[in-house]
Amino acid sequence: MLLGAAGSAVLFSASLAVPFIGFIAGFLAAVPLCYTRLDGGRKAALLATAVATLLIGIGFNPLAGLWFLAQCGLIGLLLPELVLRDIAGSRALLWATLAAALVSVLVAFIMAATAGQNLLTMAQQEIATGMAQALKLYEQQQGLSPQDLETIKQGLQNIASTLLRILPAVGTLNLLLVASISLLFLRRMAEQRGLTLKIEPFQDFRAPEILIWPLIVAGFSLLATPPLITTPALNVVTVLAVLYFCQGLAVLLTMISRTSYAAVLKVMLIAVLLLQPYLAPVVAFIGIFDLWGDFRTPRTKQEENL
Repeated sequence: MLLGAAGSAVLFSASLAVPFIGFIAGFLAAVPLCYTRLDGGRKAALLATAVATLLIGIGFNPLAGLWFLAQCGLIGLLLPELVLRDIAGSRALLWATLAAALVSVLVAFIMAATAGQNLLTMAQQEIATGMAQALKLYEQQQGLSPQDLETIKQGLQNIASTLLRILPAVGTLNLLLVASISLLFLRRMAEQRGLTLKIEPFQDFRAPEILIWPLIVAGFSLLATPPLITTPALNVVTVLAVLYFCQGLAVLLTMISRTSYAAVLKVMLIAVLLLQPYLAPVVAFIGIFDLWGDFRTPRTKQEENL
């Protein structure tokens, strides 16, 4: 319990106190709580979460403790609880992310009300601070001309305006990444302990079929003009596009694993996606059409043994 509480508190504190590098630590902050739930049981996990929340609240402020509870504490509690109840890993992942997102929205409103600001103004200030830190790093680099710095500044401003518009989607994807990393560690810990959990490998990932309908509705809503319609639709499309990108990537990895040069082709696939990110929509479309094509099921004996 103490190890889980201390580990989560330190990792989340690093994400608050150390710019950029500490940001990575925040994605791991739920892992010690998963470890505590697996080895110590439900009561130990609840106590570890409470102690970690208290430590962060004392070290920073009570709102930081609440933010930890919403962002990492809830995922660290729910995710192992769901998979231990024989719920599939992919569904546990989505349920834990959804619960954390709803609680995070509530905490965000509390933080804005406490600061005497509306949520939009607070978000603008946070994004502006992040962009200013990024610009400062560029200014410290040697060899950049004033014209280059002005171009970078304009680019950061464009990123800031886009980020403000899709901030709910970015926050949800952030939570999804926290939950995904925690699930990977949870699967590894279960294997080491000889536990059998329904955490399927990434190549078997499938988004729930019902999500295709919100994607279709949101996609057509983007054709509208009022921002009151297009902004929520853009956030829905952004989140679901990432889920279907993951499904498309799972399809490609499954097909590659059936070849004789699987290791080389996997490296080439990742390299191509990193160098040509514009191919990401193609992968997402593969994930969408996998709903009907079921590309991972071998059609012939020859394909099965390819």
